[in-house]
Amino acid sequence: MIRFADLEDFDRVMKLMINFANSSPLEAHHDPDFDYRRIQHLLAQLLTHGCVIVGEDKQGEIQGILIAGISEDPWLPHVKTLREMMWWVEPEQRNSTMGYKLLLKYIEFGEQMQHRGVIDAFTLTNMTQSPDFDLEKRGWRKVETNYVYRGK
Repeated sequence: MIRFADLEDFDRVMKLMINFANSSPLEAHHDPDFDYRRIQHLLAQLLTHGCVIVGEDKQGEIQGILIAGISEDPWLPHVKTLREMMWWVEPEQRNSTMGYKLLLKYIEFGEQMQHRGVIDAFTLTNMTQSPDFDLEKRGWRKVETNYVYRGK
């Protein structure tokens, strides 16, 4: 089942956030040392100023998340974008439809936010190790690419 998270889900969501961090290509993210209360506060803010979408397996265990928050453009603060911060599905669920269903719920939410005039756009980010998933075929347009400098 795909649904929006509530406060009772935060402990499990935070465990998935740790798994996501440990899978990052940036070693600085590995074995995250974080302020538990700060992350809970961030998640609570995202429930009202963004989205925390969870995917449950057949046993009702949260196995996937898609988290996004609203941000202002630094130059044009009236331009608001819903930015995906994390899209993660536990490895044992990767051959299911959970990841795609999380994405569909995010698209539905983003379209509603645009329709209501809350945001101007919504984004999705793929990391280098993400599966090849042709987003342009699914209505997305590539706008920018980020690089991390690692030396010559």
